[in-house]
Amino acid sequence: MSEWNYTKCAKPFTSVEEARDYLTGKDFAGWILKRDNGYSAVCPTYPEGFYPDATVVEEVNNSKNEMGTAVATESASCCS
Repeated sequence: MSEWNYTKCAKPFTSVEEARDYLTGKDFAGWILKRDNGYSAVCPTYPEGFYPDATVVEEVNNSKNEMGTAVATESASCCS
């Protein structure tokens, strides 16, 4: 299971680079979303459409390959 938790499932950033640096620096898997007011890094169980203004701009995997394996088995409860 990812080290994300429900209180930190989404974190705002001003650029894609800042979001990517955060995810890779903590070895988190997730997506980078373009939002109306900047960008967000979200956990692997981010439910598509949770943020109506969001567009996925990048997928970031981690050393545990959570984007390739855990996503299929985890529930979307981290972000609700």
